[in-house]
Formats: sequence, C-alpha cells, structure tokens
Amino acid sequence: MPERTPAALPDAHAALAQAGLRPTPPRLAIWQVLHEANDEPDAVDVLRRAQSLEPRTSLGTVYRFLRELELLGLATSQPVSHERSRWRLADTAAGRGSPRQQAAVAAIAQLAAAFGYTLVPSTGRAQAR
Repeated sequence: MPERTPAALPDAHAALAQAGLRPTPPRLAIWQVLHEANDEPDAVDVLRRAQSLEPRTSLGTVYRFLRELELLGLATSQPVSHERSRWRLADTAAGRGSPRQQAAVAAIAQLAAAFGYTLVPSTGRAQAR
C-alpha cells in the first residue's frame, strides 16, 4: 500500500525555512494537523492525526517540534488544568481565516474597543486599556 505523505503546504515550507528548521515529513505532518485543526488539540491528538499523514511521526518529535514552534512564536499552547496543554498555530503563522472570519474578528475588536477593551491575540482574551 503506498505511503500517504503530508501535502506540502507552501506556508509550512516558508515558515520552517525562515525559522531555520528542516521541513521533514513528520514536521510537515504536524504543521498540517495544526493548520487544518478546527480545535486546539493536545500533543497526543496531534500525534494521532499526524501519524495518519506520516506514520513515522513519534510523540517525542511532536513535543520537541511543538516547543520549537512555541519558542519561535509560530505556535501557542494553552494550559488546561489537570489535562495536557492545547496547541494551535499562531495567527501570523497559520494565515488562518476566511475573509468572512477576518471581518468578524475585526467587528469584535471594534466592539471591544468601544467598551474600552483591546483584543490580545496571543491569549485570545480581552484586556482593559
């Protein structure tokens, strides 16, 4: 049976190259999982999804690569009490959002500003000015 490899996402290659990281098949699979995730998966969920794209992906690789991405500002983790941290690509790295989603975020930011709040992308929470 032919091996299924992760689709080469242009932003993944560019982001990894700019960060000085080799775009190995496991790293590309992990990036693709995070890029396509509609939720914030934990490392074990990332591993399961990445292994469907690249079977040679290991849990150690997932954790190391997630930490590298976090240190480079390309991914963020959200600690959850009594559970594993949840992961997602940073908004600038993912290039996420349809024009409609971007317009919705802009409208929410404008509404928050009207009440004296500023949206903070790194944590997703609003803060008073």
